[in-house]
Amino acid sequence: MSLAEEIKRVLLEHPEILVEVLTAKPEIVYEALAKLMPWQNLATKDDLRRLEEKMATKEDLKKLEEKMATKEELRAVETSLREEIRRVETSLREEIGKVEESLREDMRRLWLALNALGARWGVFSEDAFRSGVRELLRDAGYAVERWIYYDDRGYVYGYPSEVELDIIIKDGRTLAVEITSALKRGDLQQIKRKVELFSAVTGRRVDAVYVITPFIHDRNPDAVIAVANAMGIVVVWPRP
Repeated sequence: MSLAEEIKRVLLEHPEILVEVLTAKPEIVYEALAKLMPWQNLATKDDLRRLEEKMATKEDLKKLEEKMATKEELRAVETSLREEIRRVETSLREEIGKVEESLREDMRRLWLALNALGARWGVFSEDAFRSGVRELLRDAGYAVERWIYYDDRGYVYGYPSEVELDIIIKDGRTLAVEITSALKRGDLQQIKRKVELFSAVTGRRVDAVYVITPFIHDRNPDAVIAVANAMGIVVVWPRP
C-alpha cells in the first residue's frame, strides 16, 4: 500500500484528525476552493472587512433601540390623542349648541311675525302676504334681499321663467326663504331647485332654507313637513 493510500485510510477511520487540521489551518479550505472556483467569485479579505464594517455593531443596535418608542411612550401618545379628540368633540358640541340656540331664536321671531300677519290674512293677496312677511322680518332685525332671475334654461319649472327668492342675512349667515300663501307638496322640489340655481348663479352658499306659509295645502301636513325636513327645508307655519 502506498503512503497516500495509507493516509487516506487513517483519515477515513479517524475523521477527527481532519477536523483538527482544518481548525488549526482554515486557509487550507480557502486554497482548495480557489482551485475549484474562479478566483473572482471568492470573497477577498478586503471584501470580508468591508462587509464587517457595514454590519451593525452592538452600539448601533443599542442606539436604534433607544430611538424606538417604548410601550409607555406609545400609551402616552394614545392618551394624548384621546384627550385631544375629546376636547374637539366638546368644542364642536358647544358650537353646534350655539348655532341651534340662535336658530331657535330666529324661528321664534318668525313664528311671532307669522302669527301677527296670519291674524289679518283674510284681506291679503299673495303679493301682499309676501310683502307683509318681508316687512315683519325687517322689523325683527333681518336684512331681506329679494333675488329675481330669469331662468332661460327652465331649471326650476321645466320651462323658461322668472324665478324669485327671498334671501335673508343674519349674523353672517345666508338664509333662503320662500314666502307663499299656501304650500303644496309639489312645491318643495321647485324650492330646492330655486336655492340650487341661486347658489350656482351667485356663487353664494346658503346656510339654511325656510318656507314661511300660513297654510299647508295637503291632507297630511305632517307628511309634507317630513318630506321638507328630509330635503333640508324648514317649514314655518302656524299649526291649527
